[in-house]
Amino acid sequence: MKKSWQLNMASESKRAASEQLLITNNIYENLDSIRARGVSLTPALLLSVAKSYGEHYRKQGIRLELREDEKLLYPGEGGDSPAREEHVMTLAMPLPAPYQHLELVYKRDISGLYAQKQELNRFFVMINWIVGPLLVVLLYLLIRHLTKPLKLLSETTKTIAEGDYSNRVELNSRDEFGELAVNFNRMASVIEQRITDLAGMAEDKQRMVDNLAHELRTPLTSMQGFAELLTMANIDQEDQVKAGRYILSETVRLKNLAFKLLDLSVLRHQPLVLAKVDVVSLFDTVAQTEQQRVTDNGLLLEMNSSIPSVWGDADLLAALLVNLIENAIPVSPPGQTIRMLAYQQDGEGVLEVQDSGSGMTEEQSRRAFEPFYRADPARSRAYGHAGLGLSLCRQIAEAHQARIELLSAPGEGTRIRLFLSSTL
Repeated sequence: MKKSWQLNMASESKRAASEQLLITNNIYENLDSIRARGVSLTPALLLSVAKSYGEHYRKQGIRLELREDEKLLYPGEGGDSPAREEHVMTLAMPLPAPYQHLELVYKRDISGLYAQKQELNRFFVMINWIVGPLLVVLLYLLIRHLTKPLKLLSETTKTIAEGDYSNRVELNSRDEFGELAVNFNRMASVIEQRITDLAGMAEDKQRMVDNLAHELRTPLTSMQGFAELLTMANIDQEDQVKAGRYILSETVRLKNLAFKLLDLSVLRHQPLVLAKVDVVSLFDTVAQTEQQRVTDNGLLLEMNSSIPSVWGDADLLAALLVNLIENAIPVSPPGQTIRMLAYQQDGEGVLEVQDSGSGMTEEQSRRAFEPFYRADPARSRAYGHAGLGLSLCRQIAEAHQARIELLSAPGEGTRIRLFLSSTL
């Protein structure tokens, strides 16, 4: 607004200077013309000339004064409502020689320009009073809208820092904040999954420690009791033999438990070197190991292979089959058959052990591969099992990057299949 005012004033000054120059030249020419006709320039004549111009320009809001040697000859005439002194633009200029002793004063009323300035001021004041608060409200809403995503992120990070990893940022926008929210939610999901996995691993480890402590306590307590019995002097030879056999059997259980745990540890820390494994030789090796135990329990062992070989570690695959057969023996009634099969299915080589035993419930099948889990604790303990056989089988399958599947139902037996990635 200040710049506009300066431009308007400069325009009015330029216009006033131009008009003053024009009037001065006109008066000069009139005086020169009068003088050329031999008429003397008396004060009355000068007044008459000045008055004629003064009346003409008075209608245009211009007041003219004529001075001779600073003596006022023509005072000029203003309008009906004389303007304030500060609203009058005044210019003074002497006439050209030989009339330089005459000075023309030009006064122009610029009240209209000041009126426009006041109107413009009132307009801007009104704009400030009306638009200003509106802009403040709009600015507040804009800032609140822009900071809302940050507030949501802050609240979500606070809940996550307090341990609630399920909270997510509910922000649906396609700007940078929306992209940040998507990445943040993705990060929170990964953290939640990692925390869940860690909690599961911690629970599994604690369960394994508890089960291990339980497994060690039972044979150690028995061994302590029978050792104390052996130290007594009044027991007969039959009791000594009985106590010795119990100590021997519990020692074997502890040895088997230690070997199973060692096998699990080795599988976790040593990568396998896979090779071609002849299935017939593999089955013969397993049969030589388990045939006597199968026969002693009144069972039959049947082997059937439709593929010549599989890709894997022969010793670990034999250990897997031995564990599966040893799990099948206690649950199979005498006269039943335990089958050991090898075949191809959907491009994968399959090793399978199936029995016609009591089978397992859905809950027992789900937990069968947990360390130290026994579907039938009394029967498994009677056969010296520590509940690590199927856990070891799962470790062997993972070492081969294969999947192991258990199919069982109460009264319908159990089928456990190992799917190897390829055959040779």
